[in-house]
Amino acid sequence: MTSTNLQNQTIVIIGGSSGLGLATAHAAIKSKARVIIGGADNNKLQAALAELGEHATGRTLNVLDPTSIQQFFDAIPALDHLLITAAVIRPGRLLDAPIEALQANLDSRFWGSVHSLRAAAPRLASTGSITLTSGMVTQRPQVGKSLAAVAAGAVETLAHSLVREIAPRRINVINPGPMHTSLLTDMLGNNSARINELTNAQPLKRLGMPEDFADAALFLMHNPNINGEVLNLNGGSSWA
Repeated sequence: MTSTNLQNQTIVIIGGSSGLGLATAHAAIKSKARVIIGGADNNKLQAALAELGEHATGRTLNVLDPTSIQQFFDAIPALDHLLITAAVIRPGRLLDAPIEALQANLDSRFWGSVHSLRAAAPRLASTGSITLTSGMVTQRPQVGKSLAAVAAGAVETLAHSLVREIAPRRINVINPGPMHTSLLTDMLGNNSARINELTNAQPLKRLGMPEDFADAALFLMHNPNINGEVLNLNGGSSWA
C-alpha cells in the first residue's frame, strides 16, 4: 500500500532501525513522507539510514532512559505522526526472575511510550497521530512472559485512556502476532524446523511480514476516523 495522504508529512519511528519499524520507514518514504528514526544500536541505525536514503534522518536513543528520549525529541521541531515499535523483552518467571529484568519490560514498552508521548506532544500536529505496539502475548499467556504481557496490555489501556485527553490528535495500537523478523528467528535459534513449525501452526499457514505491519501502521496514520483502536494483526491466530 502506498498513499499520497502522507506526502510531505514527518513521521517519527522509535525502533525504526530494524524489523517492523524499518519496514514502516520504507513504506512511509514510498508514500512521500519524511522519516526520522530512532534506535539503540548506532551501527544498526547508520545501516538503516544508508538503506533508507536521503528522505530519512535519525539519532540513537534508549527507551529505558527518559533523558535520552527527551534529547531525541528536542532535536525535532515538529512531527505529524509517531510510531513506537521499540521494546526490551526480558523473559522470566514472576516468582524467581531478577526483579530488574522483570521491570525492564514495563520500563521499555510502557514507560518508554509514556516518556515518548510526553516529549513528542508539544511538537505533534493537531491533526497528527500516535501508534503504539503491543503484542499477542496479551491474549495468549506464555510461561515466563507475564510482565511482557502486562506491559503490552498497559500500552493498550494507555491508548484507550488518552482518546479524549490528547484529542484532536489520535492514538491507536497495533497488536501483532508472530512476525517474520530477525528478532523472531533469533528467538527460535535460527532453526528452520522451528520456524516452519510455527508457520504451519498459524491459521493462514504464514507468519506476518514486516510489510504487513507497515501497511497497518500507515493506514492508522492516514485514516482520520480511527482512534482508540487496537488493531489485531495476527492472521486470526488469536482465535485458533
